[in-house]
Amino acid sequence: MTRGEVRLAAEWALWGKLSDTRDDYNILACSRGRLGHDDFVKIVTRYAPGTPTDLPQVTVSWVGGIDTPYIGLAIQEWSDRRDRLGRPIADTRYFCVPYGQVADGPVSYEGLYDALVGRTLPVDGPLNVSVPVLDPRVIADRVDRTAMNAAALLLTDEQVCVLRGEAVSMRERLRFLDTVAALLPYGLRARLTVSTWTDSSAEHRIKLSFAKHTREGAYSVTWEADDAVAARRDIAGRYVELLDAFSPEEAVTRLARQTEPLSFKDAQQRVLTLLDEASRATALMPVRWSSAQVGEALKACADLLEQERYDELEARLGRLNAAAGLLDGDRRLHRETIRVKRLLWEYPKLPKRLETFLYDTVLAVGYGPELTVEGVGRIQEELGGLSKTLVNAMLRMPAEPGVVVRLLPLCSDNERKADVLRKLQTGDLVRAAAAEPFDPPIVQLVYRELVMRGGDAAEDPAIAPALREHGYLAAAIGAVHPDDGEIRFAWFKSLLVAAYGRSFGRAELEEVLRFPLPPESAGLVAAAVDLYGPGARNVVMSAFCEFLERARLSTKTLNRVVGQLLPPPEPNPQPVSPQPVKPPVAHLPAVRPLEGLSPASSSPSHQHQRSHPREGFLSRFRPAPERRSSEPLIPRPVLFVLFLLLFGFIGAAIPYLIMYR
Repeated sequence: MTRGEVRLAAEWALWGKLSDTRDDYNILACSRGRLGHDDFVKIVTRYAPGTPTDLPQVTVSWVGGIDTPYIGLAIQEWSDRRDRLGRPIADTRYFCVPYGQVADGPVSYEGLYDALVGRTLPVDGPLNVSVPVLDPRVIADRVDRTAMNAAALLLTDEQVCVLRGEAVSMRERLRFLDTVAALLPYGLRARLTVSTWTDSSAEHRIKLSFAKHTREGAYSVTWEADDAVAARRDIAGRYVELLDAFSPEEAVTRLARQTEPLSFKDAQQRVLTLLDEASRATALMPVRWSSAQVGEALKACADLLEQERYDELEARLGRLNAAAGLLDGDRRLHRETIRVKRLLWEYPKLPKRLETFLYDTVLAVGYGPELTVEGVGRIQEELGGLSKTLVNAMLRMPAEPGVVVRLLPLCSDNERKADVLRKLQTGDLVRAAAAEPFDPPIVQLVYRELVMRGGDAAEDPAIAPALREHGYLAAAIGAVHPDDGEIRFAWFKSLLVAAYGRSFGRAELEEVLRFPLPPESAGLVAAAVDLYGPGARNVVMSAFCEFLERARLSTKTLNRVVGQLLPPPEPNPQPVSPQPVKPPVAHLPAVRPLEGLSPASSSPSHQHQRSHPREGFLSRFRPAPERRSSEPLIPRPVLFVLFLLLFGFIGAAIPYLIMYR
């Protein structure tokens, strides 16, 4: 997972019906999470777009309260099955993710679709996927009058249909829906439903969709046309005027920051206030601010903060935020003003949303545009410490990877730590756990995140080299669980599976066996040997021989030293008969090679064995493979004795048989 991605855990359900039956559509399978079978039935039927005509189609919906909303994505497509009447069966794969995880990026509808479209249902448990963070520049390039008009009409809280889009591909329709949603506050997605197609004659609850006809009571826009919404004298017309005051990229960027869940009822005033103030601030903003202007703006914000004039403070911060990237002069003067005026102190009465805006703006002015490790130290020194609110604000800033590693130990909220870790590149993630002194909560979070990223099939190829670079986190895990070898063993085994997958072969085992090994690697080696299975002794011996080769001994000496490590040969069994019968040559048992030294051409027969590139001296010390012997199951001397006993018994019995005949 890269730094520009968000990790999501999705619940799921498969909607369809069995082949060759007259059963109606129902849930065929579903995950076992917060949502159950009956919940999925209600959700799928609630947001059904109608009888399909052309598949596949995609519907994005929501479920849950405004405090705990979920985003749902349904992919409807034809299956290869037919019912008892010969009609084709359409399957719907439904995925549901917490809105908080989606907004953490935030992510786009198309990004969510791309992450889930290849997932086949059913699966065991929830799905864990990585979704790229929304890129405002990509969406801004798609903004046109149709998208602006549709976004404005949605603010009326009525349904909107997009007409004359029958020839448009499903992918292009989804991108259009994404663009429209991006022209509204992101938090509105907690109540927004969109679909790439709906049946105009069906009753449905979908706010924005492509359709052949306009539903009664709904608004419509025409594909690639300007429907003159700006001429309306209502909120829709006013909103189009406000959107025109910004470049598409600036509008999308501003609206993407508004991730607080929002209802359509509250959206109207919120979005007008946001863009109206921003447009006035942009109109009044000079091309570049001088240090004096920035200083005056910071002091004005401090005065408004002290007087609790929060509406005026938000407007002032809006102008300062817009100028944060256009500052001239040395930022040291601004940092001194921030310190003296206590702009980064805790203010209990300050609304949470405004507090976030204040911290983000002030940090950008004084320590931006990108936070460095040096900047973290400077903030600690100049402000006399880091509050919880300040740490969280610093974690939101664009920053180099080392900053996150340094700040995570200062973050007291484990849930927040987990969110930050999900955004880290794998290498930075492992580096955070390996940083000394070890922080047990961070080590535990990194362990869970790595196991989740790798899965059972080594889905993230960056895990193995990152773990190898930091000794497979042996020292960190040992510090977290110093007295519990079983837990260390289980952790190491899970990490090795995440790094290399279940097919843990010779090459992977040799990656772990890099002599000399530190003492804390004992559990790691045990886990690697257990994961490899039978035949691990051969690989361990070979790796140790390679280590001994560094002593630069002669071949003769090294041969003798390695010979001391091999088990003694098994003695050949001696016949018990005083007069053994020499068997024919063709039936002589195959001579077993002595366990230990073997020709260089030998190779272990382990099921995971892979061709080993190392040739020369070490190949002479590979343990010999086991060979099948032609020796019978019961040794011949034993058979000979049994044969004599049998004939002795028969000979003794003959006189009795004659006597009683």
